[in-house]
Amino acid sequence: MRTTGRTGTLNWTDSGGDAERTLVLVHSLGTASALWMRQMEPFGRVRRVIAVDLPGHGASTADDHEYTLDELGRDVLAVCDDAGVGRFDYCGISIGGQIGLWLALEAPERVVSLVAACTAARIGDADKWRDRIDTVRQHGLEGLLDTVVAGWFGPSFAERDPEALRAIETAFTSTDPVGYVGCCAALRDADLRDRVGRITAPTLLVAGSLDASTPVADAEFLHERIPNSSLAVIQDAGHLACLDRPEDFTRAVMEAWAEW
Repeated sequence: MRTTGRTGTLNWTDSGGDAERTLVLVHSLGTASALWMRQMEPFGRVRRVIAVDLPGHGASTADDHEYTLDELGRDVLAVCDDAGVGRFDYCGISIGGQIGLWLALEAPERVVSLVAACTAARIGDADKWRDRIDTVRQHGLEGLLDTVVAGWFGPSFAERDPEALRAIETAFTSTDPVGYVGCCAALRDADLRDRVGRITAPTLLVAGSLDASTPVADAEFLHERIPNSSLAVIQDAGHLACLDRPEDFTRAVMEAWAEW
């Protein structure tokens, strides 16, 4: 499926089915909707699942400008409109999680529940993202492969799931630099720290105990401020906890859904 948005033409998949509720999944920077490969089957048993590729990621195209979090969030809403989905459960990781925070703030009437995983109200700082943008513009994504992807997982991941690691490395190097840079600009400028306390949707915050990009303290910050929130720390998981420790991640989400 394709939706024309503010940042490009977004590719998305729809599991269909007759589930009463719809789940929207949004992946991290430098991956694609295949990041959810270990969750699609269990989530699909209880939800209609719509998985979105960010601009320049997966099969989505990317417009050549610096994006904002507002644009990325509104593009997700455009996908939901095209899919005929009014209200939805949402699960996002890293930048996908931050988009979820934005949606819960800016479109609370649409978000039934929120899972914000391995994310933060403010991810990194402006200098980090400016440096990342400069590196990609000069050397492409291949120059970041070893340093960035290595930080996504715990030390034993390559042995536990080499197939998934190869798939993620391919997704990373296949990402359009234009879309990657555009999303980096959104991360450079996004800061929701003063606003997240206004989120009213039931919220699960997921953190990886080994995550250096968005450490547990970032999730604790959100948990302290979002009134109706819970926190699950996935042990021995890095930044992409949904793939690093998929069973633990899936269990945490399903248990939260059962309580809500």
